[in-house]
Amino acid sequence: MKAKLISVVAAAVLAFAGAVAAAGPANAAPQREQLVGQGVDSCAAPSLSQMSAFWNNTPYSAWGVYIGGIDRGCSQPNLTKAWVASVTNQGWHLMPLWVGPQNPCASGFDHFSTNTTTAYSQGKAEAVKAWNAMSALGMATNSPVTYDLEAPGSSTTTCINATKAFVRGWVAQLHVAPAQTAGVYTSTCSGFIDQFTTSPAPDFITGADWDGVLSTSSMSCVSTSHWTQHQRHKQYRGGHNETWNGVTINVDSDCSNGPTLALAPFSGNSACL
Repeated sequence: MKAKLISVVAAAVLAFAGAVAAAGPANAAPQREQLVGQGVDSCAAPSLSQMSAFWNNTPYSAWGVYIGGIDRGCSQPNLTKAWVASVTNQGWHLMPLWVGPQNPCASGFDHFSTNTTTAYSQGKAEAVKAWNAMSALGMATNSPVTYDLEAPGSSTTTCINATKAFVRGWVAQLHVAPAQTAGVYTSTCSGFIDQFTTSPAPDFITGADWDGVLSTSSMSCVSTSHWTQHQRHKQYRGGHNETWNGVTINVDSDCSNGPTLALAPFSGNSACL
């Protein structure tokens, strides 16, 4: 367990290959930064006091936050521009997620079209919505954002092709200037994440592979030759309660070797490589 040695006010930013880096000045906009380290995600963004409890003398440096989308599961009373500024100045790396319409074979959600042309256009439309949400939260124009695709029990060829088209639209639109960094989250196997390599491919992936192994290089059903340049996050454990400094939150466990939203790069846990 590491104690974080980040000074918001006056610590020099160390080289990424080195140890702990400083958070940036208080008036800086959080932007794309690199992270090697552990994190968590939760349905609702915690309060500032809860974030502090999970920061002080814990293993965690990153938090996944659901910034919007028609299928977002929780309200977000804490998630504001001021909240983003406060937690990133504390040193947190954020992983913004957008939860729009889902694979047509996934039950219980709103869906994008099974028609690949329409699905592609819908992916572009969701990217615009995500960009607007990020802008409203004070995130810089190069910030990473992940599309949350919940994996169905099984997918037909029609659903797979539609999903791949949707992802291409999502990525293509986010790459329009001012370009964002486009990511996709889904199950590494049942979400067929390794099939999203067709150009334009996501800049990074977040693979749900609940094997308890922190290493991002170890992902079931994902080729070791794909997304190899610091382009991976891994959700290695599903929802469970954790208590730190007297505060309990239901979280998923994550490991990162990829882009996040922050004020400085951070290299804190080589096991996540």
